[in-house]
Amino acid sequence: MSPAATGTVVPMPHMGVSIEEGTVIAWHKAVGDAVTEGEVICEIATDKVDMEVEAPAAGTITAIFAEADAVVPVGEAICELDGDGSGASAATDEGSPGATPREEPEADASGAGGASRGVPGDPSSASAPSPERAAAGRDQHGGFDPAAAADAVTSLPGVLASPLAKRIASERGVDLDAVQGTGKRGRIRKADVIAAAEAGPAPSKPAVPTAAPAQGIPAGYEGVPHEVVPTSRVRQAIAEHMVRSRQTAAHMTTEVDVDLSAVVRARTELNKARLAPGEPKLSFLPFIARATCAALGEHPDMNATFQGTQTIRWGRVNLGIAVDTEAGLLVPVIPDAGSLTAPAIGAAIADLAARARDKKLVPDDLAGGTFTISNPGSVGAVSAPAIINQPQVAILGVPTIQRRPWVVTDPDGEEMIAIRPILRLAVTFDHRAVDGADATRFAVAIKDRLESWQTEAYA
Repeated sequence: MSPAATGTVVPMPHMGVSIEEGTVIAWHKAVGDAVTEGEVICEIATDKVDMEVEAPAAGTITAIFAEADAVVPVGEAICELDGDGSGASAATDEGSPGATPREEPEADASGAGGASRGVPGDPSSASAPSPERAAAGRDQHGGFDPAAAADAVTSLPGVLASPLAKRIASERGVDLDAVQGTGKRGRIRKADVIAAAEAGPAPSKPAVPTAAPAQGIPAGYEGVPHEVVPTSRVRQAIAEHMVRSRQTAAHMTTEVDVDLSAVVRARTELNKARLAPGEPKLSFLPFIARATCAALGEHPDMNATFQGTQTIRWGRVNLGIAVDTEAGLLVPVIPDAGSLTAPAIGAAIADLAARARDKKLVPDDLAGGTFTISNPGSVGAVSAPAIINQPQVAILGVPTIQRRPWVVTDPDGEEMIAIRPILRLAVTFDHRAVDGADATRFAVAIKDRLESWQTEAYA
């Protein structure tokens, strides 16, 4: 789509290196409406998150190029504002909505026209990596290449479909596994689903029951009082992701008990020091995250993506933190968390959690994670096996800390019973990629760092 436009064109924004297109959910403005700079003009959705597009400058909407439900490649025009665009920067920040003069060349459809937030390097200026480097997520010089990494990750097995295609498939009862996608990398688009629906079910598919209960109510439950709650877009994405992960990875969990006494002392001292300047208290999670990042540096196969014939070992830890929100579970990412201190990780977690709950995340906040921590202990869980966050090979589950009677050794070498704060960490891993012994050694490495915590080393 290349509309002839003389004003300021608002494109489908660059939302992350793995995002190739977005779906227009709804327009808040129509042709002829005046808008102010920063005013929301429409909402868009990707496979990762919904977001709002703001007007880059004051003006009047003179054309809309993509109606609601339209799927638009990144960089393509969705609407036009009058004037010459002097109120908007010609080069907008990657990862945020903005406008582009139409005469400028469009960015690559992969969304990698500039470095994404927290990712070093500029793929647009680098020469193309060799096939071997691209497969490993690195450029021709061996450095981390976010575009190549995205290509590697999005080439993993599984259904690739636009949000609109998934919705139409659900409405029409189309099995996406049986649809041949015509988009990039075989991505399934709206037209593919409609064609499959019109062609009817494949002969090999089981026949659809002829007496389905009204409104999808299970047979025998027709007389039970109930309400039907539509499944949100986020919940549908979570459900698809969880099922795909269980179908893809061979899940196994190993657990270790950790005596957090050393961390309790260090946290108490740090929080006392933070009290004077009015800084917020640190929870235990930043200490656990810092120890995890350090352990990942010694166990690179746990900070990886498994692809059957090869394993991509990621060159840094992009740490995903599972956040419980009203809309559902989101996993925003702390880029290069391994280079941060425990207090810095704590600040990053607080920022991401607040923006997740306020619906202020952008897709880049959810992209590129290499390892994830799930913290069900925050709501009282005493055990924390988890489902792996694809395409990662492992996830750390953090339950609640329990005070237990524990066998300890006194200064004279005698054993005694004492009450200790005990945390049972759960490492769930993909047994295709990692053996149980290696995963347990990784869990023990985290345990050792927490039990011998030294603030000067980690914070």
